[in-house]
Amino acid sequence: MVFDRTGAWRRLYSASPWSNLTGAPICALEHLCVLRPFFDEVCLVLNQPGELEDRARSEGIPVWKSDLLFRGLRQGGIGRFVSGIGAVARSRLSYVSGLTRQLRRAPGILHVHALAPHLPYALLAGRLAGVPCVVTIHEPIGNTRETRMDLRVVQCLAALVVFLSEHMAQSSPAFLQHKGVVIPNHAELLEVQTKTPARRPCFVMAARMGRRKGVDLFLDICRRLKESGLDFEACLVGEWATEEIRQQSMAFLAANELEVHVSIMGMRNDMEPVYAQADFLLLPSRRDPFPRVIMEAMCRGIPVVASRVDGIPEMVEDGVTGLLVEPEDVEGFVVAVARLLRDPDLRARMGAAGHKRAQTLFAPESYVKAMLELYASLPPPRGGVGGGGS
Repeated sequence: MVFDRTGAWRRLYSASPWSNLTGAPICALEHLCVLRPFFDEVCLVLNQPGELEDRARSEGIPVWKSDLLFRGLRQGGIGRFVSGIGAVARSRLSYVSGLTRQLRRAPGILHVHALAPHLPYALLAGRLAGVPCVVTIHEPIGNTRETRMDLRVVQCLAALVVFLSEHMAQSSPAFLQHKGVVIPNHAELLEVQTKTPARRPCFVMAARMGRRKGVDLFLDICRRLKESGLDFEACLVGEWATEEIRQQSMAFLAANELEVHVSIMGMRNDMEPVYAQADFLLLPSRRDPFPRVIMEAMCRGIPVVASRVDGIPEMVEDGVTGLLVEPEDVEGFVVAVARLLRDPDLRARMGAAGHKRAQTLFAPESYVKAMLELYASLPPPRGGVGGGGS
C-alpha cells in the first residue's frame, strides 16, 4: 500500500484513555502499530503508568506520559473535594500544558480514543497546539450528563469522529454524524486451533466484569446449565468493575455451588492460553458497541454466543458464525449455550465460518486504508511540511 504524504502530516499521536490491557487502550496502541509504516514518527499518549506502557515499549512505540489524577471528588463530600481539588487541578494543567508543548515541538495528527476523562484535556491540548484532532468512540453513546458534555467537547474540538459500527453512527447525535465515518476495528487473523474433544466443553467471558457486560447474567446462565445436568467449564477473564460486584459474584458462586464449573481467572496480559481452551465465547452484554473480544474470538475460529445489541449483529452472523440472543433473555442464552455444548460439529462449523468472515470484516489492511483516507481529508499542515521529518 502506498500513501502519498505530499503535504500530509508526518507524525501520528494516539491518546489512550487508560494504561491497562482492555479494549480501548489496546486499540489505541495497535492503531499506531499498523499505521507506523506510513508516518515518520508515532507516539502513544498516556495519562497513567500501567501494562500498556510496557507493551508499547516492547513494540518499539515511543510513549509520552503525564499522569491525570482521578479521585472521585464529586462522590466524596465537601471535605474530600476541598482536600483533593488542588492536586487534581495541577495534574490536568500539567497534562494539557505538557501535551501542548509536545505537539507544538513536533506537530502531528492527534487521535483520541474513547469518551473517557482524558478526552477534554487531550482535545484542548490539540486545539492549543493547532493540530487536527480525530476521536474514536469506543463505548455506548448514552444520555448521561457526562456523556452529553463529552460529545459537545468532541463537537467543538475534534475535526472528525470515527464510529466502530453503523449502529453507533446512527444512534449518535446529529451534530456528530456529519463529521463521522464508520471504521470497524481490526485484529490479527490467526490459525484455527483444533480442540481436544475428550475434555469438558469450555466457554469463556472476557470483559470488564460489571453490569454493562452482563456478568450477573453469565453467572445465572451457568447456574441454570448446572441445574439442567450439563457438564461444562466456564471461565471469567478480566477485572471487576467494582468491589461490590466482585463480592456479590463470589457469594453467588458459593451459594449455588458453581465453583466446580466456573473459574475466576482475573486480568490476563496474554489471552492466547485462554483462547486455546475456549470452545466458544459467551458475552451477554446489555450494551456493547463493537467488543474487541468478539473480534479476537472470530479471528481464532471461536464461535460466539452474544447479545443482539448495538454493533454486535454487524459482527456475528446469527446461525452462521454464532448465536445471537435478545439482551437479558437468560433462558434464551441457556438454550443457545446448551446447543453448542452438546454439538462439537456445530461449534467447528460456526468457528470456521467466523474465521472466514473475520478475514474481510476485521482485516488490518482495510483498517489502514480507511484511516489513511480519513487523515488525507484533514487540512494539511501550514507550509505543507507536516511538522518536519523524523
